[in-house]
Amino acid sequence: MMSVLVIVGCPEPPALIPSVLYLTNQLKKKGFNVIIAANPAALKLLEVADDDKYYLKGVGAVDIDGGLRGIEGINKIISFVHNDGGVSYTVTYKAKYNKPTYAIVFGRQINKDYVETLKNSNIGVYTARAFHNPMPIVNRIKEILANL
Repeated sequence: MMSVLVIVGCPEPPALIPSVLYLTNQLKKKGFNVIIAANPAALKLLEVADDDKYYLKGVGAVDIDGGLRGIEGINKIISFVHNDGGVSYTVTYKAKYNKPTYAIVFGRQINKDYVETLKNSNIGVYTARAFHNPMPIVNRIKEILANL
């Protein structure tokens, strides 16, 4: 079974957590094993949002820094990027695992520097102008899933 590592940083944008749950569910439906590497607040929000583990059942979770110590069997990486930290983690995870990596760069405005830095690191970049409304992110997720 192929494994996808999902990177989730600071959960400030309201659209982030529902988008992560959507991605996780879609990956599971496609038969992927899912591991989420997230900052502690994002992990707590995911746990609270899905306390019955409807979407998160069988999903691995690790602190975002812990994921850099090594997770066996990662085949692909998908990262949510809306700040400098997201760029740094995505580039670092790509370097650590050397696996196909896709970043969804989102926010009220698209930061062109983030896009350029990620592309220069051989990371597939998808952009979405989204902060409150998750649908632009969901549409990028659909594009990524169509190409996995």
